[in-house]
Amino acid sequence: MHPLSTILFLLGYALALPVAARMPQVVAQQHRLALTGHQVGVGIATLGWLARGSIVIVLIHIAWLVGVRVWFSAAAGRSDN
Repeated sequence: MHPLSTILFLLGYALALPVAARMPQVVAQQHRLALTGHQVGVGIATLGWLARGSIVIVLIHIAWLVGVRVWFSAAAGRSDN
């Protein structure tokens, strides 16, 4: 176990998971600060997985980051109409 990855996991998931638990509300209400915190947290956790060499999990996290961003942007487009 890489000690740096453990620190990155703790910090990253501490930022990301509380927002992920209420992601539908964040998207519906267009809370940009919460989304940014979530994305930063997932990014930090992704660095932890990269430090461990877990490329598949890194790719899953990147897909999640892109998917949430698309979801958020699509909801913003719907609210403009």
